[in-house]
Amino acid sequence: MEVVDYNRLKIFKTVADLKNFSKAAEVLFLTQPTITLQIKKLENYLNVTLFERTKEGIKLTKAGEVLYKHATKILDDYIEMEEELSKLSKKLEKNLTIGVSSTIGDYFLPKILSKFLDKNLDLNANIFIGNSKEVEEGVLSKSFYIGLVEDEIHSNKLKTVDFYTDEIIFVASKNLNIPPVINKKDVKNYKFVFREKGSGTRNIVENHLKKAGIKITPDIEISSSKAIISLISNSDYIGFISKLVANDMLKRGLIKEVKIDGLKIERKFLCIMQKNIRLPKTERDFLNFLLNNSANI
Repeated sequence: MEVVDYNRLKIFKTVADLKNFSKAAEVLFLTQPTITLQIKKLENYLNVTLFERTKEGIKLTKAGEVLYKHATKILDDYIEMEEELSKLSKKLEKNLTIGVSSTIGDYFLPKILSKFLDKNLDLNANIFIGNSKEVEEGVLSKSFYIGLVEDEIHSNKLKTVDFYTDEIIFVASKNLNIPPVINKKDVKNYKFVFREKGSGTRNIVENHLKKAGIKITPDIEISSSKAIISLISNSDYIGFISKLVANDMLKRGLIKEVKIDGLKIERKFLCIMQKNIRLPKTERDFLNFLLNNSANI
């Protein structure tokens, strides 16, 4: 007999929050056909249609709105139940699910997470890596309770906590004929590679360039910092990259840092979570560990 179980309700709520089946599949580590099948099974069991398609995408039907209201309460109660049970039994499985933007996921999180897991040997960790916009959407949908991003947050439903100061630097191949410091008016003479739109790194860079009165149109857009740094080291393209990403190649002499006169770009790495929500104990423990140990990374 079919039942409206926790996982199916979580899938439904994630699709409803993100208004997109494929995005829901990404943040839940599932395939889109699996998401579609589970929604269809839910609709068949309840004998209702939960979503309707519009020109703007998908939206909840009246029946979907009713289910959404109750599903939100059920999922919150489920987390509270797990916490109360965990106090009674140390054998209950502990899980940490967080979303992180790509630079943090590739270059910052592995160090801090390994230290945290060393102190929590019974913990299972699931990490979603996307750009800052995707992580923000995941927190809003409660696909994960906390996210780590490198960008300004736009939703007023989220609160933020700074945990690390990162510098974004301007780099070029060691072989490129470019002076160590260039004037703002001379940047137009070079070919640029940027991160994709929606990337926290790109948003921060564009905001600083705009304030400095510098206009740059990228020649190439790439959704991977690793790919960008590799391209720069082997070509005459230049670009902005997190110092965390660049450090290894700078030390090996494969790239060089170039200064733009009067421009310095720093940003805060942020932990984001929904306002007025009590984090599960595992997430609270990780957040405290993050805040107390980030300076040593």
